[in-house]
Amino acid sequence: MGLSIGEGQDGAPLRWGRWDGKELTVDCLDGDLCLLSLSPSGDRLMTVSHDQDSLAVRDSRGVVVEALDWDADTAIPRHPEAPADTEEDELPVCWDWAGGFLDETTLIASTTESDEDCGQYRHWLIDTTAPAHGFVPVDYPSPVSCEPTALGGGFWSTSSPSRDVVHVWSPDGPEG
Repeated sequence: MGLSIGEGQDGAPLRWGRWDGKELTVDCLDGDLCLLSLSPSGDRLMTVSHDQDSLAVRDSRGVVVEALDWDADTAIPRHPEAPADTEEDELPVCWDWAGGFLDETTLIASTTESDEDCGQYRHWLIDTTAPAHGFVPVDYPSPVSCEPTALGGGFWSTSSPSRDVVHVWSPDGPEG
């Protein structure tokens, strides 16, 4: 079981516990990490750093899986609707504390918090097996108003701007 303890500005310690039938073992994973998701196999964790600048896939000991750690400033391009006269460091890109595994190797992540002043929120599909890790922006047919929620089985959800309709998505498009 994973437990992310939000302490506001003081940090976000992450605990990982296991029960073997006789003994409870709880480890404190290194870093200031928020747990976003667990892979379907239970072997991998999706985390974002407390300051939201780093998204990573880790093994169950908390070690970053080789080359699966992304700095928001270098992984994600500047928002296309950001004012041209704004310096890069004035509109820093950051990962949201939301997202998850769609399957064992595909992630859904978002940058809605840093996008909110620029226009349409952006969500990203990440193929962790591709050489460049295949960051693909999700092209929704209508605006979304929130972070994505991973549902498993290759699906995620968003809600309508009025939050009265839930939309379910797959990499192939909306589900009926």
